[in-house]
Amino acid sequence: MATAYVLFLLISLLSRARCQSCDYKGTLTGQTTLTKALLSSCPRDTTYIDISYNDFTTVSVDAFDGFYALAKINITNNKITELPVGLFDQSFKASLTELYGSDNMIESLNNDVFENNFNLRILDLSNNRLNFIDTNVFHKDLSKLELVNVSYNQMTYFEPWPYIPETPQTDDIDLVFDIQHNLIENFTNTMNWTYNLVEPYEYLVNLQFNKISEMSDDIIFMYRDKVEDLSALTELLTYKVNITNNPFFCNCKLYELVRDMHSSFLLYTRVEEYRLRCASPPHLANVDLLHDLDLDQFVCNITDICPLNCTCQEKPYISTLEMNCTNANLRELPQTIPPMSDNIQYVSLYLSGNRITEITKRNYSNIIYNLTVSNNNINYIDGEALKEMVNLNNLDISGNALKFVPKEIQKLSFHKVKVRGNPLQCECNMTWMADWIALSNEADESSITCSSDDKTHVIKDVTEKGLGCNISDFVIIFSVIMTVVVGVIIGGIITARRCPYETKVLIYRLLRIHPRDLYKVDQDETMHYDAYLSYDGENIQVRQWIKTNFMKKLEENGKKKYKFFCPLRDTLGGNDYGQELVQNMTQSRRIFVLLSPGYFTDTWRIYESDQAEMEHNANSENHPRVVYIIWNDENEVIKQNLQKEPWKTRLIGKRVLSPDKRFFWSKIRYELPIKPRSKINRVNNSYTDIQEAERDERQQNNDIKVICKKDFIPLPHRPQSAAIGGVSHDNLYLEAIEL
Repeated sequence: MATAYVLFLLISLLSRARCQSCDYKGTLTGQTTLTKALLSSCPRDTTYIDISYNDFTTVSVDAFDGFYALAKINITNNKITELPVGLFDQSFKASLTELYGSDNMIESLNNDVFENNFNLRILDLSNNRLNFIDTNVFHKDLSKLELVNVSYNQMTYFEPWPYIPETPQTDDIDLVFDIQHNLIENFTNTMNWTYNLVEPYEYLVNLQFNKISEMSDDIIFMYRDKVEDLSALTELLTYKVNITNNPFFCNCKLYELVRDMHSSFLLYTRVEEYRLRCASPPHLANVDLLHDLDLDQFVCNITDICPLNCTCQEKPYISTLEMNCTNANLRELPQTIPPMSDNIQYVSLYLSGNRITEITKRNYSNIIYNLTVSNNNINYIDGEALKEMVNLNNLDISGNALKFVPKEIQKLSFHKVKVRGNPLQCECNMTWMADWIALSNEADESSITCSSDDKTHVIKDVTEKGLGCNISDFVIIFSVIMTVVVGVIIGGIITARRCPYETKVLIYRLLRIHPRDLYKVDQDETMHYDAYLSYDGENIQVRQWIKTNFMKKLEENGKKKYKFFCPLRDTLGGNDYGQELVQNMTQSRRIFVLLSPGYFTDTWRIYESDQAEMEHNANSENHPRVVYIIWNDENEVIKQNLQKEPWKTRLIGKRVLSPDKRFFWSKIRYELPIKPRSKINRVNNSYTDIQEAERDERQQNNDIKVICKKDFIPLPHRPQSAAIGGVSHDNLYLEAIEL
C-alpha cells in the first residue's frame, strides 16, 4: 500500500514538472516592452507561458532566453508590432510546438523568424496587420506544421508559402493554411516555385472572403513548370485552394477559366465546396459561375477608344469584338477599333440607321466578320475594300442608295448578303447578278429588282439580250486593241522626246533599223578596221574584260563580227610603234577610248587619245568617230581626272558610254558601222592577197606623208624593251618623218 502511494506521488510530481506553466495573463499591464527581467520569476523548465491581454508593443529578442522546455507561447491580445528574428531561436527552439499571437499589430514576417523551430505545429497570427510575408518564412524544414492562421489581416497578394514545408505524405494530416478575410486580389510567384504533380498534396489553402475578382489560366498554371494537363479545375483541386465567397466579376476575363473547367470531368466533384458565385455585374449577382452560367454570358464592355454613342463589347465565346453604333449619327465607317484581347480574332460592326455614304478600306478590314450598314445613305462600295475583308461572313447593305454593287461581292453566297431596298439600275455590266442569285439555294431575296427605262425587272431573270446588250465582241476587241496601239504610240513619242538617243538604240536593237544618216567613212572599202581600241593594258581587270567580254561579243559572237585593231594585240615587232599606232588609227572607222584609272598616267595611252582627238577634229563634220567608254562612273580617280583639262573639254559633245549603264552593248553596236568590214569584203570579193598587200604598202607610204603634213605630237618615252635590233621604235619613226 505504501509502495503504491509513493508511486502515485512520483507520477504526480513528474506530471506537474512536465506541465509547468507561467500565467501572466493581464498581470503586466502598463508595461510596453516584454523583457527577460519581467519573466525572471518563471521557472526555467516552464513549458507554457501565457502573456496575453497586456499592453506590450515590442518584444526584446532575448525575452525568452534561458527557457529550455517551452512548448507553447501565448502573446495574444497585446499591441506587438514585430516578431524579431532570433526571438524563438533560443534553447527551447526544438521544443516549441505552438505559438499564439493573434489580435496584435504585427505588420510583417521576415525570413528566419522560425528558422530552427522544426517542431512547430500551430501558428496563429490572425487579426493582425500583416501585409508582408517574406519568401522563406515557411521554409521546407517546418515539416510538422499543421495549422497556419493568418486570417483577418491585410495581405493583398498570395505567394505559394503553404507548399514549401515538406510535410510527410503518409500521415494523413493536411497542413491548413488559413488566409481568409484578407485583401488578396493578386497571385504572385516571386519565389519561382513550381510543382510537378508527382506526389499528392497534403495542404488545404483557404482563400475565402478576399478581394479576388478575376481568375485566368495564366494564374492557375503559374506554378507549373510544364503545362501538360490543361485542366484548370484539376489544378485547383490538386492545389486544394478554396476561393469561394470572393467577389468575382463575371466578365470576359473569367471566360478561359470557366471554359476549361466546363471541359473537366471533375466539374461536378465537391460542388458545394467549390461553388463560385458572381458578385457583379448586378444582373448576374449570386449566380454559380461554374454550373449555372452559359459561356456566352462572359463578356466585357470596352470603353477605351469606343466611338461616341457606340457600345463595344468583347465576346470571347465567339472570338469577336462587337461594335454597336446603331443610330449613332456616323458619317463613315469607324477609322479605328478598340484594342483587342489575345483571344479576340474578329470584329462585327452594327452600323444601321446612320448617315454613312460609302464603304472603303480600313486598317481592320481583314478581321471584319459581320458588317451591317442597313438604312444609311450608301451609294458606293469599294470593290478593293471587299477583297480585303477576307473573313467577312455576313453583309447587310439593305435600304441604301446603291445603283450598282461591285462584282467582288460574289465572294459571299447570295444568302449571306442582304441587298433589298436599293435603287439598283439594270445595266449590261450587272447581268452577273442573275447567275450569282441562281447559284444560291437559300436565296430568300431572289425577288429583288432593278430599273431600266422606267421598267422594273426581277434581277434573277435579267439577261443581256433582254437589256439590249448587242455590242458585238469584235467591236469590243477592236476598240481595246486600238486603245492599246494608240497608247503605245503616244508612249513611244513621249519616250523619244525625252530620251532620243536611247530610243534610236532600241529601234536599232529591236527592228534592226539604223535611224541616222549613213557615214561616208563606213562605205570606204580601203579602211582596214571597223574600230580602233585604246585601253590600259596594265590593269588586269580591264585587260581580261576586253579579252573575254568586249572582243568575244563583237569579234567572235553574234551575226555581225567586227574587226578591231588592238595595239596590245595587233602591233608588229618590225615597225615603228608610234607610226604603227597612227597608221592603224587612220585606217579605222571608229575609235573607242576606254578610260580607266591607269589610263591617265600611261604616256602611250595619252598619246593615243591625243591622236584620236586629232582624227575626230579632222572628220567631225562628217561623222563622230571617237567614242569614250568610262570604266566605272563611281571611281574617284576617274571622276577627278574628268574634271580636269584636257578631258573636261574633250568629252563635250562626244558619245560617252559606261558598262554599268543599261543597253551598253546595244549602244556599242549602234555606234559601230552598220556593215562590218568582214561583210563588205565578202560581198566585194575582188581583191587577191597580193593586191591587198600592194595596197597596204602604198597606203603606208601615203600615211607617212600625211603625218608629216600634220601638226606632230611629240612621242612619249618608249621603254627599251620596245626597241628592235638595238634601234628604238621612236628613232625609226623620227627618221621616217625626216624623210
